[in-house]
Amino acid sequence: MNIYDLIKDEERVSFIGMCKNAGKTTVLNEVIKELHENEESILLTSIGRDGEELDLVTNTKKPEIYIYKDDYIATARDLIKYCDITKEIVESTGIYTPLGEIIIIRALSDGFVQIAGPSIATQMATVCESFKKYSKGKILIDGALERKSIATGKVSNVAILSSGASYSVDMEKTVRDTIYTSMLFSLPEYKLNLPNDFNRENYSDKYYIIEDNTIKKSDKKIELREVWAKESEVGSIFVNGALSDAMINSFLLSNAKLDGKRLVFFDGSRILIKYENFEKLRQRGLVFSCIDTINIVAITINPFSAYGHHYDSEKFLEYMQNCTDLPVINIESKYRG
Repeated sequence: MNIYDLIKDEERVSFIGMCKNAGKTTVLNEVIKELHENEESILLTSIGRDGEELDLVTNTKKPEIYIYKDDYIATARDLIKYCDITKEIVESTGIYTPLGEIIIIRALSDGFVQIAGPSIATQMATVCESFKKYSKGKILIDGALERKSIATGKVSNVAILSSGASYSVDMEKTVRDTIYTSMLFSLPEYKLNLPNDFNRENYSDKYYIIEDNTIKKSDKKIELREVWAKESEVGSIFVNGALSDAMINSFLLSNAKLDGKRLVFFDGSRILIKYENFEKLRQRGLVFSCIDTINIVAITINPFSAYGHHYDSEKFLEYMQNCTDLPVINIESKYRG
């Protein structure tokens, strides 16, 4: 199975990784190459920085990003000098990052590029809309570590999730956490009507009761354990931000009545609790839903680790395939001989 076949009908594709050196850039390069071979141009940007020859976190060799003539990129001004292409600046976006303003560039030749795009989903959506003024090509968004929310439906149509041996020396843990992540991304969608004035200043509490698919403000702060400790008419609660294990420890130990109750999140990336705790709550009847879903179309795997420990390729592939209905592609064996 080629990755191209999975994304050829999609306008916007995100690439997200479970960790550094999971093979995400290799996947991205392959998609760019296959699109080029099918005479399709691309519009490329990134959440965070990518394309550098050495990984700035692990100091290990990594693939550079290669684009073709008439492709477009959106990158920070400070990185333009590192882009090994003949280039034409077509737009200054007015969006600023620590590496300078985001600039949209047209490639006048083939070559390697370094990209760093906006870090906020709304800004990314703005860049994607600007792209459409210049080309009908496919928009590719290169995700960064711990920035998985950029792949939600507001920004992209589908996402490819990359995982590999660099995540853990324990193959079972890598597979389990990868499948758990893909499951969180595809949790049921909940049609919540957020108020027009919804922001951190006006809605600073952690939890809000949902009534008639709308957030209800209260003078008293909501505590999960207290609301559901006994028979309660409260069916759904919105979690404003992330939910960690520390936040639910007392909740797990309580006798809260959870059967049929629901927690609603912005998206699956906000659920930071361990798989074991997630399953404990689900077994007690708690339903997890999200406003925005992330449509994962494939999982790619890299059995080689940047830290020296490697997995058996065939065992890794078989194990991952047995745990998911999603297509699983060993990017190293398929695209590197």
